[in-house]
Amino acid sequence: MRILVCLGVSFIFIFYALRSSQIFSSRYLRKFKRDPHTVDSSDEDTLFSTCILAEFPTDGWTWDVMAQARVDNDPIKKCDVDFTPFSVLGENGTVWLNPATAECIIVFNCWARALYYQDERNYLASDWNPIDNVASKAIFNSDFVHTRCQKANTTEVIEDYVHLQMWNARDDGGKKIKMDSHTRPINEEEVDAKPSVFIFIFDSVASSQALRSLPKTISLLEHEFEAVNLRHVNKIGENRKLINDIDRSVFGMEKVQADWNETQACYRYLDDEQFILKEFTKKGYKSLMAEDWAAGVFNHPNCWGFKEAPVTHYMRPLQLYYEEDLEQSQSLMGENQCLEPHTFLFYYLTKISEDLPSLGGRRPRRCRRTLPCGCPTIQLLQEAQGCVRQILRVLDGRPWDSVRDTPIGEREINNPMMFVSVPRRLRSRIAPVLKENSNRLLTSFDIHASLVDILQEPHLGGLEGPRGTLRGSSFFRPLPSGERSCRTLPIPIQFCLCEWNKTKSNDHNTNEEIGIAAVHLLNAKLKEYKVTEFCEEYTFKKVIVVKMFDRTEGLAEVLFATNECDAEFKTLIRFRQLRNAYVNSTAGAFIRWNSYGDTSCISSRPALRPLCCCSN
Repeated sequence: MRILVCLGVSFIFIFYALRSSQIFSSRYLRKFKRDPHTVDSSDEDTLFSTCILAEFPTDGWTWDVMAQARVDNDPIKKCDVDFTPFSVLGENGTVWLNPATAECIIVFNCWARALYYQDERNYLASDWNPIDNVASKAIFNSDFVHTRCQKANTTEVIEDYVHLQMWNARDDGGKKIKMDSHTRPINEEEVDAKPSVFIFIFDSVASSQALRSLPKTISLLEHEFEAVNLRHVNKIGENRKLINDIDRSVFGMEKVQADWNETQACYRYLDDEQFILKEFTKKGYKSLMAEDWAAGVFNHPNCWGFKEAPVTHYMRPLQLYYEEDLEQSQSLMGENQCLEPHTFLFYYLTKISEDLPSLGGRRPRRCRRTLPCGCPTIQLLQEAQGCVRQILRVLDGRPWDSVRDTPIGEREINNPMMFVSVPRRLRSRIAPVLKENSNRLLTSFDIHASLVDILQEPHLGGLEGPRGTLRGSSFFRPLPSGERSCRTLPIPIQFCLCEWNKTKSNDHNTNEEIGIAAVHLLNAKLKEYKVTEFCEEYTFKKVIVVKMFDRTEGLAEVLFATNECDAEFKTLIRFRQLRNAYVNSTAGAFIRWNSYGDTSCISSRPALRPLCCCSN
């Protein structure tokens, strides 16, 4: 049986791409007026047609990062490693009390119920069934079995726990995923040689960050699975489908049209769209999608997501319940019991690998620990050789920390980690292509095209790549010849990994004038989008840094701060002479450079939240 797995340890940060222009008669701009014989459009064309990709130390460590390293943080350093739930979930969907806790039977009562998917915001639950020291008569026909124990004759909850299993699910013609309440998964013979597909998404983890944070995992991937590190993947947006046109004016080119607008991306159900995991499910794959929070990548902060479960095994019911009473969940299923939120996510993955044999035709060994600790990446890849939970301490990237202000940190926010391993029988043919493409600039669109390639040609055969209207190219095949830069690929310039020489401006007066101009342009966009009723008008506080692009006509990168909410923004500004004045225009998005937390109040416009400082 083929399986498709998508795991995400998640953090969501949303941006809105803005472009504006405004005329200023600013004396400082004369300092940047260029001799037309020195800089012209052809000079800029030559500059932007090149793409030098930075390389950092092979272990990801630089001196400025080492100076800020925090190596002592371990939230479960003092947790109860002997913690064992009071209840046991059997392989046939029955539940009973754990014999290891038999001495407590007389002082507490326990019940169990099944949790089901209803929709993206709600779960359904069966009736409570009492459990004791023999297998329950009730069969809990769900992936998630919720048990609760209370002290006898009281309402005090002493344990609240959710067990996980792989209950059989069937796909109704690719339209609706339904739970089958009568059958358990069975051992099926492989009907073809299509490979299983595992997608691990460690959100906010950059390529070079992974080298220093996950060295054991990467070593295992490279040596045991011959995985290839695609070092130069360039993000094209902040964790959502392209909903804004990509401005290409800095290159003198037409804009790239967005796939959807915000309404299409957020305020309708996505069931009828060609979601890649659902497309695999239609092909006969058993599919699993799991995240470590209830908001969800398709729902944050208030989007509709899917009406029906898009995969055969969907973890949302557990997360919805877990965060329904977060204080209780953290107390009874939290760090004190060595159970961090992602623990359940990894344990869910071990269950599908145990119950749906697909790894080399055999089941992986179970965790040696009786505690369902989650057996994270290394154990899953080694098919269980002890629960190595320590590596998970560094999975969550911190987009707002001080590393972001270092040279390597500035690159990391736009350069996600990407390792690819193909089945052994394909490596002699595909690995050389992957290694060649690892030196090229790639995008999120190329990742999507590569998944479509697997979907259409599981053995990656044939002379042509994936069919259909795609913005990217499969990296399993030789990339198209010719220029690969942010000018030719659909990459917003504010995210571009290509290195161009910039000169830091040390002229205080000049920098301040640039910052003031940037604040005016930002306020103009807030007015244009009619959010000034909710958002403060920004006033200039200071410029943090200004860098001028060499060999360009007044193109500058500015990082500035405002008095309101201590907000920091970065943008690109172009200065051009127009008769007796100057045109200042943003050539890229206004990117929020520091955390905005709860200072934004336009939840109905999620893409604009980073730009807003709530007027209340």
